[in-house]
Formats: sequence, C-alpha cells, structure tokens
Amino acid sequence: MHIQNKIFLFALLLALTGISSCLSDSKETERTEAIELAELNQLIEKLEARGNDIDTTESGVFYLVREPGEGPLIAAYDTVIISYEGLLTTGQVFDASADWAPDGKWEFVYLDQPLIEGFNAGLALMRKGSEFEFIIPSSLAYGAYGSPPLIGPYETLIFWVKIHDIRASQQ
Repeated sequence: MHIQNKIFLFALLLALTGISSCLSDSKETERTEAIELAELNQLIEKLEARGNDIDTTESGVFYLVREPGEGPLIAAYDTVIISYEGLLTTGQVFDASADWAPDGKWEFVYLDQPLIEGFNAGLALMRKGSEFEFIIPSSLAYGAYGSPPLIGPYETLIFWVKIHDIRASQQ
C-alpha cells in the first residue's frame, strides 16, 4: 500500500476513533441506522475539513480517487485483477486480498461474482491502474443484520482498492 494511502487510512481511523468515543458510553449501545448515519456524516465532514475531495455515487457510496488510472472503465463481465483491504470504522481489518489470494491479487469476473452493492458501485468507477478508497454505508453492504462475526448491524465499511488489470469480456 502506498504511503499516501497509509496516511489517509491512519487519518481516517483517528477520525473514527474520536467519533466512536464520543458516541459510546460505558455500556454496549445497540447500533441503529441513525447512529451509523450520524457517525458517517461526522466522518465525511472531518475528512473534507482536512482537505480530502470526497465524491459520492448516485447510489450513495463515498469515494476518494487516489490514482485515476487509464483506459476504459470496468464493464459488466470483464475479468478484473484487484488488491483490496476492507476495514470497519474501528480500524479492524475484516478482509484483505493479501490474506488469501496468491500474491495478494484477486481475479474475478465483474458482476458475475456476488459482491455487496456498494463494492460493485465503486468498482464501476475504476480503470486499470486506479486506486480508490470507498466508504460504504451499511444500506449498500450488510444492512441491519451485518455479517457476523466481524461485521455488525449498521456498520459502515471502508475499502482501499487497486485495479491491477482489466481484461475485456468476450461476451
């Protein structure tokens, strides 16, 4: 991961730590959509105040372009090779291609592989060589139920994604 990405993730985690400490008390609070949205709004405001240019897809995925890449956008049924890391807003990594894919790169067919809606929406913006960071609200991820044991209800997810290659679909 580039130093620039590490700096962003560190700043993001610092911001999130401040948010979660302000919103939590000594007893466990049941997460709700309202709590998630308040945290998400505070996070976006803090990141923008630090000079980050955050855009939003029509569906509601927040994203930062770290490297725009070149060539055509990913299209349905293209074969893509990516590296990624998924984090909870607490900073806990819940999934990373480096943990299970050979050489840390995952190869799959876009829109043929079942992925969360927000991840698909983010990938649709990417080109070969691009690096993005996505902030995906639970409504575009695992919603009210989460994906136990690591992802709880109403959890915003953060992804760093790099596109290594795109091979056009033969369909």
